[in-house]
Amino acid sequence: MSKKRFFMILLVILLITILTLLFSYNKREVQEVIENNYKNDDNLIKNYAKNDQIEYLSESTGQYLYYLLLVKDEKEFKQQVDSLKNNFIIKKSDGTYIKWTTSNQTTTNASVDDFRIIEVLKKGGKYFQEPEYLTLANELEETLDSKQLTDGLIVDFYDWELQKKATTVHLSYINDQIIKENAMVDPADYQKLLAGSTNSQNPFFKEIYTVDKHSYLSADKNTVNMIDQFMIAIQYLKFMNQVPPEFDQWVKQEWDTNGKLFGGYVKSTLTPAVPYESSAVYALAYLYFKQANEEEYAEQLYAMILTQPSFEKKPDYSKIHFFDYIWIETANAIYKTTDKTQ
Repeated sequence: MSKKRFFMILLVILLITILTLLFSYNKREVQEVIENNYKNDDNLIKNYAKNDQIEYLSESTGQYLYYLLLVKDEKEFKQQVDSLKNNFIIKKSDGTYIKWTTSNQTTTNASVDDFRIIEVLKKGGKYFQEPEYLTLANELEETLDSKQLTDGLIVDFYDWELQKKATTVHLSYINDQIIKENAMVDPADYQKLLAGSTNSQNPFFKEIYTVDKHSYLSADKNTVNMIDQFMIAIQYLKFMNQVPPEFDQWVKQEWDTNGKLFGGYVKSTLTPAVPYESSAVYALAYLYFKQANEEEYAEQLYAMILTQPSFEKKPDYSKIHFFDYIWIETANAIYKTTDKTQ
């Protein structure tokens, strides 16, 4: 072998090693931020990286598990499942429940968190070949079906002490992955639910359905929260296999005109209801456009993601809600794993 060829091979090996190390560092960077800023000594995730008004929510654990599965971090995934079981899981004679918060007074779950946790436990159980995750997911799903299934829809929550369930379905709670795989549920019922939430006179969705009165409600009479709107829009896309026409047209026009999206809007005027933007809104907007195969808009929203506070040189995590942080990093991970492998 010539000396030149030897050095070329050595250079290639060196480059591969550097890229591998860089990829490993980037992959672990989010976990290190969470370890240093959002975790407590029991591996619970704070809602804010500060020491006052702290809440520990099943929402945060579920969102982090979803991220960890994306980046295939088996060790941290197991640690968070253990934290879930130790702090949120309630086993009763009639079912297995997830408390929506760690408070000792909590006696209810939240279907949005249950759906996400069931989804990641099922996927994680298969990917990491861990039957225990699948067993827990099945127990949770069976409890949802037996306690919360009403007229074909899984309602928002169940109180295991009062033995009472909600009469509402928040459309932003829907999870197509779990609903479509659930033999007890007909996806067509959810298609009807989502189709009925739209109005040709206004781009925004009605957010709540009442199963007892068979009617829709607005979360707020005058304004909408864009996190909820994008969550519903994503589910609409997945169930209906098409964009919600009025919403899609309005979002594109708002983005094309102003180059930004605010956290909320006034229904009657379609103008911003709040002065602030939201990292979670931009992450969800990116995921919406990805789902809609609108690559040009998805790229523009990804560029906006990279300008958010958590990507600053020295982020102040005490001012960044975990919900915003993990949604941004989830969108970032999806971008890196899908866009860059095509």
